[in-house]
Amino acid sequence: MRIQRYLALGLAWLSLAPWALSQNVSSINKVPDRIERTAHQLTHALRRQGFDVTRRGYFRLWGSVESCAFTVAQLGRCFGPNPAAPYVTFTVPAWPGEFVDSNSNMFAPSPAGYHDVIRFDPREAIVILAQMPPPARYFSVQSFIWSRQGTYDTNSTTYKDIAADPDLNFLLPVLFRTVNALHPERVLVWASLSNPINNVVMQGRSGVPFNRLRYFIITPDDVMNRAIRDAFADISVEDNDIFTEHIPSNMNFGLDEAADDFDTLIRYAQPDDGGAVGTPSDTWRKNLPMVVLRVRDVSNRAPQPYPPEVLERRTAFNEYKLQSDLFSLVSAVHRRWTGQPCADADCSDVAHSFRDLQMAPISLVGPLCLPIGENCLGDNQDTTYQVNFPISLDHGEIYAVAGTLGTETGNATYVGFGLNQMPLMIGVKSLSDGDLKGTATAYAGQIKDTGKFFLYYFTRDCSGLEDLTDNHCLEIDETMVPSGDQVVFSIRDYVRPGTERGPDSSKVLPPMLMPVQRP
Repeated sequence: MRIQRYLALGLAWLSLAPWALSQNVSSINKVPDRIERTAHQLTHALRRQGFDVTRRGYFRLWGSVESCAFTVAQLGRCFGPNPAAPYVTFTVPAWPGEFVDSNSNMFAPSPAGYHDVIRFDPREAIVILAQMPPPARYFSVQSFIWSRQGTYDTNSTTYKDIAADPDLNFLLPVLFRTVNALHPERVLVWASLSNPINNVVMQGRSGVPFNRLRYFIITPDDVMNRAIRDAFADISVEDNDIFTEHIPSNMNFGLDEAADDFDTLIRYAQPDDGGAVGTPSDTWRKNLPMVVLRVRDVSNRAPQPYPPEVLERRTAFNEYKLQSDLFSLVSAVHRRWTGQPCADADCSDVAHSFRDLQMAPISLVGPLCLPIGENCLGDNQDTTYQVNFPISLDHGEIYAVAGTLGTETGNATYVGFGLNQMPLMIGVKSLSDGDLKGTATAYAGQIKDTGKFFLYYFTRDCSGLEDLTDNHCLEIDETMVPSGDQVVFSIRDYVRPGTERGPDSSKVLPPMLMPVQRP
């Protein structure tokens, strides 16, 4: 069974923990001397102010099929990370007296006393000193509430509507759940807290951030924010190079068992050099040249909290203006394979539309998820999320997926099309807008602007389909999705050009999935 295999792999990861115990944590990441000096100077400056500074943490990657094994062992699922753009996570020492348990490491095993899910002292800050990576289409830092003591709301409209929807009810045990069997007293919410700090935000304040030094403060307390900025100023770090993520005051802060806990993810995607082995971006991912510190004020002063974050308004080109062309494309594809057009004008007789996860009933937006205890799956306002329902591959199925391409409609800086193995929700493959661009051009005589669309095919065996698929066919073998398992496709449009956020998902036209038969 697939789940037993991943549980075994997860236990193997756990067995690596003694290795980490023998390592010098400060040597795990290859950090430039300039950042090392700045980290030491900052630590001394903060301690002179009377602040407590822990031993430094370290960074690692999460999101590959292999690294998902540990998370599957902990949680039963991996929640669909993109293996082509693994997240960067950090693990840091616990404070004396901080409550820790098996919920305190979810992304990889850590040395004793180190954790990747932490509680926040109300007078605390996480500080990251980063050698930024080479140029790419996206970089961001964002924190999330991971879990909360309590229960999820089965009487909410969201819960009831998902349960009643045959296309979405497969997600019910994913979106409404406790952390795991060891922690039935806590619900997994993994919800965003703020607008991400991304490369567009950074560029607007201090110029292009790539290949430069940048600094990040994550805190619920503005007194800490100002004190750390003052300490940076004392060692000649420019204030415009420092970016603060505010943890809002509607969290349950503290180091005790009942407090909320949190995690932080760094996303680096679509490097300009392609990311192949030996490229500068690959070297950056292997070195992760950053330092992370936990800092807190041990006085009894009152913290200065931040109000709940107001999410920025998102805009978009209204792709529903292209909906009739999408129907025409799907009908033309159906005619090519069967000799017959769609019977219905919207092709609903032969194709099925993806669903928008940021709109009701699911509404994967942190401030909407948290009040009802819904798992927001590490949501992000820099992108959209659209998915289909789980489909089988074991009986010769061939699927055509047609849709608008956000980079061509003006709604995305880049597009990621993901393949996720179900039920473990492991991201096994990703296609980019570069892979999808121009794939509908064979239908140029039948729809107005094929350049704004993509058309791709998915099956176990693409052989013999070259003419019908125009060589735009991806084989999903059993190393990616084992026999008996299913696949869910997802598409994400990241950061609308000219804005700091993803497009308004209500204006992004969902792709359509159509089963076709091998001739």
